[in-house]
Amino acid sequence: MKKPYRCLIVLTTVLFSIVISYAQTTVISGGVLINTDGNPPLENAVIVLEGYRIAAVGVNGEVAIPGDAEIIDATGGWIIPGLIDSHVHFFQSGGLYTRPDVIDLRKHVSYEKVELQWIKDNLSDTFRRYLRSGVTSVVDFGGPMWNFEVRDKAVQTPEAPTVVVAGPLISTYQPAALTTDDPPIIEVQTGEEARRLVRKQAERGTDLIKIWYIVTRGRTVEDSLPIINATIDESRAHGLRVSVHATQLETARAAIKAGADILVHSVTDTEVDDEFIQLLKENDVIYVPTLMVFERYPAVFNQQIPMTRAEFHYAHPDVLSSLFDLRKLPEEDVPPAIRQRMQNPQPIPDDRVELRNLKLLHDAGVIIAAGTDAGNIGTVHGPAIFYEFELMSRSGLSPMDILKTATVNGAKVMGMENDLGTIEAGKIADIVILNSNPLDDIANTADIGYVVKNGVVYQPEDLIPESPVDVVKKQVNAYNARDLDAFVSFYHPDAVVYRYPGEILASGEREIRERYRMRFDESPALHAEIVNRITLGKYVIDEERITGIDGDDPLYAVVIYEVSDGIILNSWIIIE
Repeated sequence: MKKPYRCLIVLTTVLFSIVISYAQTTVISGGVLINTDGNPPLENAVIVLEGYRIAAVGVNGEVAIPGDAEIIDATGGWIIPGLIDSHVHFFQSGGLYTRPDVIDLRKHVSYEKVELQWIKDNLSDTFRRYLRSGVTSVVDFGGPMWNFEVRDKAVQTPEAPTVVVAGPLISTYQPAALTTDDPPIIEVQTGEEARRLVRKQAERGTDLIKIWYIVTRGRTVEDSLPIINATIDESRAHGLRVSVHATQLETARAAIKAGADILVHSVTDTEVDDEFIQLLKENDVIYVPTLMVFERYPAVFNQQIPMTRAEFHYAHPDVLSSLFDLRKLPEEDVPPAIRQRMQNPQPIPDDRVELRNLKLLHDAGVIIAAGTDAGNIGTVHGPAIFYEFELMSRSGLSPMDILKTATVNGAKVMGMENDLGTIEAGKIADIVILNSNPLDDIANTADIGYVVKNGVVYQPEDLIPESPVDVVKKQVNAYNARDLDAFVSFYHPDAVVYRYPGEILASGEREIRERYRMRFDESPALHAEIVNRITLGKYVIDEERITGIDGDDPLYAVVIYEVSDGIILNSWIIIE
């Protein structure tokens, strides 16, 4: 039976479609349709959109094109269903200050008054960054009760992904640093407390229930089973599916035997066994691996963060910037273990158990859905999906396998298989038109030409327009990450870097690349802190405090950037 709130989502989509498009017919013509329904790619495709739904799909010459239709020429492009991120958390920003239970920096940034307020104030921007990344639907797997307001806002906002949510995590443990008046995680002591929390969320129209199955020191897996069983039993009484955070093999096994529908993370402590695989298959359990979140925490603490180009360009620049704040914080405020990692970065193994488990489960036929756990430190909202794809590819999945995890299987997580996940007549018109073939390289999913959400066509650059300051912020982030390719991508191919007023330090892409390659290679602790910033039209003037070069003394500089049409044309450096 379809849940009432999901009906409301679709009904509101209809109303917005009427208001926005007023029965507009749109036709996507040309290009290769790469569907995820098992059919081969369809060349010279024609897709007819009527309002928010797909009316017809076929090839040019076989599908009637209404004379008054708006034509989107996709010739030379590749057409895929809108992507689905099956694990996000809107109550977290992805920045350094968003999990005080992991690293407590509340003396520098207030968690409730600054961090949470920033998240709420920037929700519309976060929504647009998902669409800019081709992510047209997300599953928020748990947060404070105001999570339901996030879903309401998404329903009322045209430039937003479809959002389904869970409320507070029903947990066997509650982090003290996250305990606010409206906590995202609530520890329950008895089965009856768990049932009450399920009922409270059911009254708010929750889409899912989530359990945080944590076995703390001195306890066993079995100790918490009465709470797990009660939560699942009460959820069933309300027609709700249950997802479980259980990253240990035995907690995951126990959760499935208790009736869990979705495992929202990888098993990370050991390789899965045949019995576990059969349990998943026999019970149609969906496995959401969230590979990147396990890597990004240690990568941030190493201060060596591998990112995709899309993350530098599409993520909120202030969120990315915060990840490098560990370099500027007083030494005494950084936990000793993290200081040690910064000084002697620990390599992140390529052959990690969670990657091996993903391949084992995929090959066995388990349902896999792509999810990032966006919002956690270092896992940014929107473009994080592309790094998740990279890790899934490293585990051995093919580009088509990965596309299916982020479309068809994502729709299963949402409970919206009849509306989303494939491009076919009758489904909601959530579509992405790519400039490059994703079957050649899954990274090409970031090369986006158009995004279609509920039948409305968006130019991606219109979703998150860039000011000159935004461009400079992103360039500084790439500098602090010492990512040469990303850094150079913010400069015009013919840009010139001057020592003020007119001495040429580097001219053109090749010389700029070589100059900064040497700088990045020589300075593993490099960090630029913006002390002051002035803007004047296309000019951005930064006063920078640079550390990590030539000993312990900081270097001060003023840099003048000339920015036009989203790219740096020239820069002038004044050094003390």
